[in-house]
Order: sequence, then structure tokens, then C-alpha cells
Amino acid sequence: MKKIASDMGKKLKISSTAYRVLLLLLKLNEKNMSIDELNFVFSEEPEVARYFSKDVIVKYINTLRTAGYIIERPTASSNYRYVLKKAPVKINFSDEEITTLALLKNYSISLQQDKYIKNFNSFIEKLVRYMPQEQVTNLNEQLEVKIYDEIINKFREYSDLIKKIEQYIIENQRVELKYKPDRGREEAFALARLQKIKYEANNVKISYYDLVAGQNNSVNIADITHIRQLPSISGEGQALCPVIFKLRNKLAKVYRPYENEKISEISLKAGEITVTSYSEDIDFLLQRLLKYGENCELIYPKPIRNKMIKLIDSTLENYGLGNRNR
Repeated sequence: MKKIASDMGKKLKISSTAYRVLLLLLKLNEKNMSIDELNFVFSEEPEVARYFSKDVIVKYINTLRTAGYIIERPTASSNYRYVLKKAPVKINFSDEEITTLALLKNYSISLQQDKYIKNFNSFIEKLVRYMPQEQVTNLNEQLEVKIYDEIINKFREYSDLIKKIEQYIIENQRVELKYKPDRGREEAFALARLQKIKYEANNVKISYYDLVAGQNNSVNIADITHIRQLPSISGEGQALCPVIFKLRNKLAKVYRPYENEKISEISLKAGEITVTSYSEDIDFLLQRLLKYGENCELIYPKPIRNKMIKLIDSTLENYGLGNRNR
């Protein structure tokens, strides 16, 4: 199409009507389109730059039909758009190429992400327009082959989690992320903005930006124990940073969560509970936690934990106990 436009710029004798018909074919090959959408394309195209009546555009579509293109009329099922179903020009694929297409289709399904499945289905739909019917039948048969089940099911156990993470990435949401990379280590926490889902051999990794640490990181999806979207401050659209602390002994048994707090974990054996707080006043929260003494430990995020340590140091200095081993 660029070549045609270039030639028109050189004042060659090319029918402007033929150019518009080819432009219409190009756009219908990209996606289903309505009369209004096609008119917008014509108005934005420098070599056309005008609108046409519905009758004129239908005439262009009928020209393509006469040439052998099968173009379906707008219906409710196509959201009232014209659909290019078949083309008179055929592309012959080898059996090996058809097998590769089937393999790629099943691989896209295995990734468990709607965007990959949708994009590949759209790609196959466009190819089928130019494939002889016997090759279309061969492709459909290849897609039913059982040997692909192992590929399709590769990451199926993480399907729901992958779809949730995919949506968080699309919406650019901030999330509370908990994960436990090793059995012997404690559960780690992060206030994160998710960036990308990466596939490495038999593993799925989630890349994220740690909003507290200010650095990029990644975690194996198998290690994730908890993930949820963070609430926002009304009117600002900013996520509140969760402050996580543990309470022990008798305090753990009688503690009642304050507003914007919740008990996220209870360990009867250890005699402690884990509390997640979304306080808008961090200084007030730290002063309250300080009153709990040895029965309280602030564990996340690290900058707030360090702030708590400084507060404790300042308190000790008031009693002449600064820099003592604790």
C-alpha cells in the first residue's frame, strides 16, 4: 500500500478508485470493520482524505466479492461489521508447516494468558482465509492430536493465578505480594507493581518493581503464597503501604484489629498472630506499637522497620542506654 501511495505521489496513472478498494481490502484483512470505521480510514488516509456514502463503500466491497473474496454482511454475531472469510488467492503450506502451526497454537494455550491465545487465534483466522480447504481440514485435525496435551497442561496448575496477575499488569495495579522461596526461610513480603510474566523452561517467573525498596525483582510463581490488589486512598488513587507486624503471648490472644487492620495469619503453636495495617498515619501507628514492648515485632516494610528501630534507640537514649546490645 505504501508503494501504491508512493507511485501516486509520482503522478503515475493509477485509478484512485482501485487504490480505495485495495485499502479497504487491507483493512478488512486486519480486522472486521463497519461502514463508519471504513469511512474513518478513508478520511485519515492522505491519498483519500474524504468520506463516502454507504452505497459507495458497499460498491467497493461488491467489487472485491466479484474478484472472488467472500465477505460476510454485518450481523449481530460480528457486532455489525463486515467480515473477510475467504480469499481467491491461496497459500499452500507443507505438512511440516501445518504441524508447526498446530504446535504454536497449543504452545500459546499453554501460557494461560488470554492475550496470547487471542492474538494467535486472530493470526490463524487470517491464514485460514488463504489456505485451501483440504489444508484447513488438516490443520484442524492436527489441533486434535493428543500428543499436544502435555504442552497444553504444562502450566495449567497456575492458570487462575496467571490470569489474575495478567489482569493486575494490564490495569497497572499495586499489589501486596507474599512468597516463600525456601522452606527454611520466613515468608517474604513486598509492596509491588507487577511488570511481566516470564516463561523459563518449566518455570514461570513474575517480574515486579518493589515500591518500598525501589528496585526490580522477580519471584517464581510456585513460591507465591498470597497476592491481592491494594486499596487506594480516596480521591488520590494512591495505594496505601501495608505495615505488617507480629504480636505474641497474651496480647496475641486478646488483640482486636483497629480500623484498616486485619489479622492475616494466626499461629497457635507459636502463640502469635500476624497483623496487616493500612494506616494513613505511620508515626501514630509506630507510637502505638511501641507501647506493646517485647510482645510486638514490626517485620515489613524494611524502611518502616528501620524507623521503628530508630524510635526505640531514641527512647533508650532518654534513659542513658543508647548503643547497648539488645
